[in-house]
Parts: sequence; C-alpha cells; structure tokens
Amino acid sequence: MKKVTKLAALMLTLVMALSLCACGKDAGKDLVGTWAMDCNLASAMAEELGDDYADFDAPLNLTILMDFNEDGTYRMYIDEATFSDSINGWIDEFITYSAEMMYEMFEDQGMSREDADAAVMESFGMGIEDYMRDQISTSLDVNELMGEMESSGSYKTKGDKLYMAEGSDDFDDNSYDIFTVNGNSLTLELPEGADPSEGEIVPGLEYPLNFQKK
Repeated sequence: MKKVTKLAALMLTLVMALSLCACGKDAGKDLVGTWAMDCNLASAMAEELGDDYADFDAPLNLTILMDFNEDGTYRMYIDEATFSDSINGWIDEFITYSAEMMYEMFEDQGMSREDADAAVMESFGMGIEDYMRDQISTSLDVNELMGEMESSGSYKTKGDKLYMAEGSDDFDDNSYDIFTVNGNSLTLELPEGADPSEGEIVPGLEYPLNFQKK
C-alpha cells in the first residue's frame, strides 16, 4: 500500500532534517543532557495521504530525544514506548477509516457490505479490515522503523551556534542552528538570513523547535 509506506519515508525525512541541523554562547556545557520534544504528525500524514483522507485526523504522536554528551558526541532517537503506542493506535484508526471508504466504493458499484465482505473473503481468505492490516504489517515494520529513526555523531558549539556531524566529526561550517538554553528549555532557531522555506520540516513541525530537559 503505497500511501501507507509513505509513513516510513516521512519519519525518516523528519529525522534527517533534524540531524542535519545544529544547535548552540559557548554555553556548550548547557547542552549536556537529554532533551525531549513532542510532536504530532497528523497534519503531515494527512497531506501525504491526499484528498481522500482530508477528514482523517487521528493523532500520530512521537517524542524526539536528543542526548548531548560531555565528550562532544550526540545521539538522536525516538522514545519507543510513546511511538509504538501511538502508531499502533493510528494504524487501527487508519484501517477503520479506510475500510469504511472501501465499503462505500463497493456500495457505489451496487454491492452490499455483506457482498463486499464475501468477495474479499473469496479472493484473499480474510475480511476487509484483516486484509488491510495484513498489507500494512507487510509494508511497515514498526520496530525496524524505530531503529532507522536514530542518528549519532559529533557536535561542537561556537557562540550560540551548534554544529552537528552525523557519523563523524567532519563539520560543515555553513550548517548550523542558533540555540538558546533557558533553564530546562532548549530552543533551536534558523540562522539569520536563512531561507524561510527551510523553517518547515514537515507539516505541523516547524522552527523554532522547543525541547525540554529530561
């Protein structure tokens, strides 16, 4: 199911966008610790799924965690428990919504719901909702997805700039974010003069990015 597999691509886009950014006064020490940001990807998924799902607004929540270590390394990953519960709930609602759409399509062709169930059962040996769940489980492995949604590497700060290099310590001096630490809050902003279009990572998630210390 092509629309469903877009979920994995969307998540990876989010992680890649964040891992290529950077955060950071040489208050680099203020970054040390674990930071968390909650976001809801319902808007992003609705856009990916298209007009047929314009009214589908099931929440898809995830918590992005960032560890900044004293040795200059970082790790970004997803809170597995939160994401696993949320995506499983999202899939349940997606299946229910999509099955209703399929019933309506069959009804437009003059078939009752009972006839539709019988036709799908004859072809695939299972009902409509079970068939859809089988297709999703084949195309989307939640555990594998969570494993892919992780990055690590090195970071450095200079003034209020933080540079991050995924998988190495080869920093791009032209790639950074502006960071501010205020108590238990970390805010990431685009550098002055950056293209405003870069401010939206995915629909529903845009700069400034606000993290809370764990």
